[in-house]
Order: sequence, then C-alpha cells, then structure tokens
Amino acid sequence: MTETRRRIITFGLLLANIMAGFEGTIISTAMPTIVADLHGLSLMNWGFTIYFLFNAIGTPIWGRVADIIGRKRSFLFGTAIFVIGSLLEGLATNMIWLIIARGIMGIGAGGMLAIPFIIFSEIYPVDQRASVFGFTAAFGGISAVCGPLLGGWIIDVLNWHWVFFINIPIGIISILIVYFAFREESKERHAKIDVWGSLSLSIVILAFLLGIQLIGQSHTPVIWAIAFLLVAIVFGFLFVRIERNTHDPLIPLHLFKNKDMLLWDLMAFVGMGFYISFSVYIPMWAQGILLTSALAGGATQIPTAGLWYSGSRFGSYLSKKRNHHLTAVLALSFALIGTLVLLALGMTPNYAFFIIVGALLGIALGMLLTTSQVGVSEAVTSNDLAVATTLNRLFNTLGQTIMTAIYGLVFNIVVNHQATKLGLPSAKISGLTNSAVTSDSKAQLLIMHHVLFAGIKSVLIVAFVLLLVALILEIGNIYLTRIKKQSVQ
Repeated sequence: MTETRRRIITFGLLLANIMAGFEGTIISTAMPTIVADLHGLSLMNWGFTIYFLFNAIGTPIWGRVADIIGRKRSFLFGTAIFVIGSLLEGLATNMIWLIIARGIMGIGAGGMLAIPFIIFSEIYPVDQRASVFGFTAAFGGISAVCGPLLGGWIIDVLNWHWVFFINIPIGIISILIVYFAFREESKERHAKIDVWGSLSLSIVILAFLLGIQLIGQSHTPVIWAIAFLLVAIVFGFLFVRIERNTHDPLIPLHLFKNKDMLLWDLMAFVGMGFYISFSVYIPMWAQGILLTSALAGGATQIPTAGLWYSGSRFGSYLSKKRNHHLTAVLALSFALIGTLVLLALGMTPNYAFFIIVGALLGIALGMLLTTSQVGVSEAVTSNDLAVATTLNRLFNTLGQTIMTAIYGLVFNIVVNHQATKLGLPSAKISGLTNSAVTSDSKAQLLIMHHVLFAGIKSVLIVAFVLLLVALILEIGNIYLTRIKKQSVQ
C-alpha cells in the first residue's frame, strides 16, 4: 500500500471518528432548545444517556462483525447506520422519536469509534501505530471539547435540526473515501455471529451501566440500582457459559488469560476514568468559584486536548527506546504530579494553574491511552486483533461511566455533609455551580464556595487514588517480569 493511499484512508476514517466524538457532546448546547421545541423535559436525560449506552453495547459486537464480514464492510455499515440515525434524529417531531434515533446513532458510533483502530493496526507498521493512534485520539479530544461550541453556533445560525443533519454529508464523504481507497485483502471467513452471546453481553452492559448511573441519584431508590447490577451479574454468568459452549464466541474467553492485554485494558479504564475528574470538575471549579464564564470554564480543557497528540508522540519515542510499561509508569507519574498540584491549590487559585496542569495532563493521557492501544495490538495475535481492540475501547467507555458515577456519589456525599455542617440551606445546593449567583450575601456566597470546593477536592482525591493504584500495578508488573527473565537465564 502506498503512503498516499494510506493517508487518504486515514483521513476518511478520521472524519467518521471525529464525527462520532462530536455527537457525544454537541447535543449539550442543543438540548435546551430541543426540549423546549419537542416539550420533552422529563425525557431530557435519556437524550444524553441512550447514545452512550448503545455505543457501549455495540462496541464489542462490532469487533466480531469486523472478523466475519471484514473491516471495510463493517466500517461502512456502521457509518451508514450512524448517518441514517442522524437523518431520523433531525426529522424528529417528539422526544421518543429523538431518543430512538439517538440509540441508532449510538450503535453506529460504536463501529465508527472502534473499527478505525483495527484498520490502523493492519495498515500501519508497529513503529507508526502510536503516532496515528495519538493523532486520532487528539482529534477525538478536540472534537469533544469543541462539540458544545459548534452546537451553539449551529443553533444560532440555523436551527437544532442541523446539529444532526450536518452529519449526513460528512458521513457520506467518509463512506466514499473508505469505499474507493481501502482495498482490504480477501480472507476466507467461516465464523458466524454469536447471537445468544451478543444478546447476553448487551444485557450485561446495559444493566451494569444503568445500575452504575443510578447509584447516588437521590430521586431514585437504591433498590433499582441494586436490581440492575444483579441482572448484570446473572447475565454475566450466562454469557460466560454461552461463550464456553459456542464454536464461534463473540469474545474468546482465552483473551481473559492474556495478562498483558488485561493490564492495558485496565490502563484504558484508568486513563479515561481519571480524565472525567478533570474534564467535569475543573470547569465547575472555574465557573462556580472563580466565577468565570461558561466559555472560560470550557477553555480549561483546550490544553489537554491540544497536547494529547504530543503526549502520544513522546510516548511512542519512549516505547521504542525502552518499553511500553515504562512509558505507562512515566505517564501515570505525570498525571499524579498534576493531580497533586490541583490538590495543593487553594480555593481561588490563578486561572493559569488550570491551563498549566491541563497541558501536563494532556501529555500524560496521550502517553497512557495511546500506549495502551498499541500495547493491546501487540499483546494478541492477528486473529484476536479486532476483538481485543474493541474490548480496549469498551474499557474506555466503562472507565468514563463507572468513574463518573463514583465521582458523583462522593461529590454529593461531601457536598451534603459540608452544607449541613456549615448551615447552608438545601435550596442553595443546586446553585453551587452557577457563576451568575449574585443575590446572596457575601458570607453565604463564601459558604457556598467552600462547600463546592470540598466536593471538588474529594473527587480529586479519588482520582489520585485511582492513578496511584494503577502506578503500583504497573511497577509490580515490571518487577515481576524482570524476576521471571532472571530466573529463565
């Protein structure tokens, strides 16, 4: 394959990947307008949740589909589903219609986000994978940051329907580029779709993520969260039993004996789980305590997204000179240093600290997540590459979802405790993150800031512990590997 053709294919895949990334956040500024137009306030949260749920459900299934019908066809199929979902969503006349369409988009997005990395692993040599993985991840981060800004601009200039219609021409261009440029080697395939395995795993993921999201929500009885988690456990056992007895399993169980792959999946979980603490709670710190605008709060994320690619390139260089696990240790150390700086800051630090720490974390996350993707691609055989790659993407999603729930639970507990301790009325808690609060006395405003600050610091402590555990595991893995090598010699 010529370098020119490879770059054209990469551009086509990158278009789809960015588009799927935009869709996860672009709706945040569009939703208030959509809800007002479709009269669906009570269903608003499902507009956000359903996309990520079906994205997570589809991710491991797309890996198996790619093995059966080929990488090219599975990517084209997934992108076509996303485009159809975009059309249906833009035409929505009520919230139920819109939610169903977002579910369809989520299924397509699962393929658009995972399959490009499978194709990259096959068309790029090992020494170039970190660079292209990092480039793709960096653009994904930038698209997530810019999504709300683009959504606001589209609504101001056009209307909310075009937030979804804009995906159609971009998706078609991506499909045409990959269709004409990517010539996949024909391989004999005898595998079949594992229907019962796919169904049981989908129920596991759906029930587990719903249960996690319900934890800590004051308006939902905890019994619902427990019920969903129990359903996930039951169907998890059923899934394992099905996979043991099927000829063509959705996820070959021998992969879970691959310790190197599992460690890299854990790093993917930790990386995205940690990123949520910074991407959600630092803008909250800026807006709720420093009283910046929403735009300035969102701008704290720009250095992280901007330096993600630099981190991936640096990680690639270190991996060549040393190895992937030492690169992960350094990345985790950078992230720990950045978190320590945030924990050491007072309640009203200079805004520049957020920018500096964000830049350091961008480098750290670029190193860690890109190295984890490359590590997985090298830890498995070519026969397991597609499934292993999509599993790594699934751990990304699980890291985001699970840690979001844990952070939210810790934040709410600490905020409610501090509010009670300092005598803050419960009615004021909902306004903690509102930078426009000016009617309160200075004394009460200061109390509100202290309560919010305590909640944010508690989240950062949890994030710090998460990173520390990951660092200990990585160092332990390096130590045990060296002992094994010495014993063999």
